[in-house]
Amino acid sequence: MSSRRVLLARCLVVGLLALGVPVGCGEDPKVPSPLVAPEKYSVELSPSTDPLLANGQDTMVVTVTLRNADAMPLSGRVVNMQAGTGDGFTLLQEKGLTDAQGRNRVEVRATTPGTKTVYVSANELDGVRVVLGEVTIEFR
Repeated sequence: MSSRRVLLARCLVVGLLALGVPVGCGEDPKVPSPLVAPEKYSVELSPSTDPLLANGQDTMVVTVTLRNADAMPLSGRVVNMQAGTGDGFTLLQEKGLTDAQGRNRVEVRATTPGTKTVYVSANELDGVRVVLGEVTIEFR
């Protein structure tokens, strides 16, 4: 094979890999559903005990679960959490991937008492961001 054909073949493989097309032998991989169903996402807050103190140490764990329209968990999706309203609070991780159960966890701590809002969104396979909602947390 000429070096030009080898170069063309390599470029083709790299291009296919960049597009997410499987190259090689073996079983066909399971293609995940491309759509996040906003009505199927859920948020769990823990601990659910009061009071949650704004001492910079008490931590609220926000767990977001993504599902498609068939209620199947979506793994490997980017979940974005952004600090919204309220002063003196920190998100320990603003972006992360969902696990095999479609879950992603973020820890929230505060140094100032009050109501804090966290905005939640997720990325589709094509990178388009889907706004899911917001979470309100009260620190005393």
